[in-house]
Amino acid sequence: MSDPAVIGALVGLVIGVADFFVLGYMRDMMARRRSSEPVGPSLALNVARYSQLLLFPIVGWFVGPVVASSLGG
Repeated sequence: MSDPAVIGALVGLVIGVADFFVLGYMRDMMARRRSSEPVGPSLALNVARYSQLLLFPIVGWFVGPVVASSLGG
């Protein structure tokens, strides 16, 4: 389990999940401020939420070994 790629993917997943909830909170706050929710910003935040939930672990898979090799691992 000490493979740097797996650790990088797990770190990316944790960051992606945290960002998923933060962007969801922002979308909900934006919807509460406006009486009629605009479709564009809400849709953009949803696309960003789901794409980052998928892309952060993939990027972490590749960045993990690079960081580990530069730290002497």
